[in-house]
Amino acid sequence: MTKRWKWIGLLLFMCAIAIGMSLVWQHSEKELGDPVPFTNPVYQSDAPDPTVLKADDGYYYAVTTQTDRDGTFTPLPILQSKDLVNWEERGTVFTVESVPEWTTYNYFWAPHLTYHDGKYYVYYSTMLNDNIESTGMGIGVAVADHPEGPYVDKGEPVLAGISFDTIDPFVFDDEDGKRYMYWGSNGMPIYAQELASDGMSVIGKKTEAIWAGQYDVRDGYDKLVEGPWVIKRENYYYMFYSGDYCCQVSGHNAHYAVMVARSESPMGPYEIYANNPILDMNDKFLAPGHNAVIQDDAGQDWILYHAYDLIHADVPGRAMLLDRIDWENGWPVINGGKGPTSELQTDGPVVQKR
Repeated sequence: MTKRWKWIGLLLFMCAIAIGMSLVWQHSEKELGDPVPFTNPVYQSDAPDPTVLKADDGYYYAVTTQTDRDGTFTPLPILQSKDLVNWEERGTVFTVESVPEWTTYNYFWAPHLTYHDGKYYVYYSTMLNDNIESTGMGIGVAVADHPEGPYVDKGEPVLAGISFDTIDPFVFDDEDGKRYMYWGSNGMPIYAQELASDGMSVIGKKTEAIWAGQYDVRDGYDKLVEGPWVIKRENYYYMFYSGDYCCQVSGHNAHYAVMVARSESPMGPYEIYANNPILDMNDKFLAPGHNAVIQDDAGQDWILYHAYDLIHADVPGRAMLLDRIDWENGWPVINGGKGPTSELQTDGPVVQKR
């Protein structure tokens, strides 16, 4: 063997060693821990309309509707968790001083946190101020390099409307690179429309994806539909959504639950699940809804949502709950249809060992 071939052989051997070490390192990095047990609620403070994602720093982040903390207005709180069970507050999308000028003070709810091209985007519902030509409700967006911020607002609405029909934004990134925004409420449809690649505007034509009051859902929960969250599993796009009224005005008279529909296209038409709602009240929790869906590191689906805690009725506002999603005959099932869990769940989320 010539000297040249000896060097080539040595180089190939060293590459093989490097690849092997890399695989061992990756395997150790992806080693999963044990299921994290939990009992609902997983966050007992007021945390309505949660949105959630896992960031590139390995933590889960949730953003929720505005609230009061010890009498102080808190716009769009940011929560952090390593396991979807143990949460702590990590700031806000806006401070009282940085509330966008085009909005009306203390109207920030139903946010959606998403990641695209190295940036974190928070879409949110708000009331437009009198300087906006189309007064009413609208959807804004703020952008940051990290889920904890600081966030810079676009400075004007992504969408503007005349009423509560232009609220509750959700953004879905499809496998083909196209992006979609969903929104709606106030007895109007849930709309779907393609989102520009920069996330700052909608393009093309909007579609009515889900209609209110047309499906004869048990107990009339679909008289108003809102809070869409879309995922893709196998060949279907599943839209989780809520109805029919909740919660600031109605309070403990709220009538709210989670429903689901599916389609072979992100724009619809959507087939409504015959056994809706999939998450309803029980004797422990009232008005469960406005959910997010996320997978843990083992690939298990979980639903994160708000509800009134009837066990701890002295705690104000809507607590944040977590439950496992099972799949039966192509449809999601939560706690066997018995509403939110209240007992200890030993088969909780599984996350990578840190």
